[in-house]
Amino acid sequence: MIRSIVVDDELPAREELVYILQSFEEIEIVGEASHGIEALELNRKLKPDLIFLDIQMPKISGIDVASKILKESHIPFVVFVTAYEEYALKAFEVNAIDYILKPISIERLSKTVEKIINNTNIEKSNYLGKLNKLIQDLRANERETGTKISVSDNGKLIPLDSTEIIYATIENKNTIIFSEKGKFETNYTLGELSGKLNRANFFRCHKSYLVNLDLIEVIEPWFNSTFNLKLKNIKDKIPVSRSQSKEFKNIMNIE
Repeated sequence: MIRSIVVDDELPAREELVYILQSFEEIEIVGEASHGIEALELNRKLKPDLIFLDIQMPKISGIDVASKILKESHIPFVVFVTAYEEYALKAFEVNAIDYILKPISIERLSKTVEKIINNTNIEKSNYLGKLNKLIQDLRANERETGTKISVSDNGKLIPLDSTEIIYATIENKNTIIFSEKGKFETNYTLGELSGKLNRANFFRCHKSYLVNLDLIEVIEPWFNSTFNLKLKNIKDKIPVSRSQSKEFKNIMNIE
């Protein structure tokens, strides 16, 4: 019996996958997670043999979860699940245990389960090397296909690449983006912008701030387990709220 965890932030998608997997006698669902931090906690607690891991999740992506799992004492096999087909080729190139595209096909899932059963006895060190290579390739693919956001500037629209965005905040009820090209207003709410930029390594560190994790230069511990962030080319320090500090520490690997 292969003890498995299903991780997906969308409840209908998670329920669908669990329902389909229950038809396989070889698979036992021992847990479900709706976000990355919960997935890591369940991995430590339940020590599953296999994790079905959605790539596109808010706060911590499936790629980040897999990267952190590689550093854990218990490392299960991973099957990535996503609606974004552009990721698939990279996964197959490095011969990952498997990769499933949404919407999930029962026939395709059957082949995945069969492949897992046939590979559970492979040398673990060989598998870990392939998983690590896969994560690197997926991260490279994210950078190559960065999200673009169009912002307003004196009646004109300026396209910004996600890698150019330093942080976003709320000013007078408007969402303002600070970028390497300057300061711009967008019609997106901060929550909507967070969803758009999820793949570009952004984090909602405070109810009023969304930051590019790649552009953090200094992390300053503050009172009550909070932090202040110094970002590239930004004089003002950005706060990490107490409610977000635990998740931020996990993302940034702060002990």
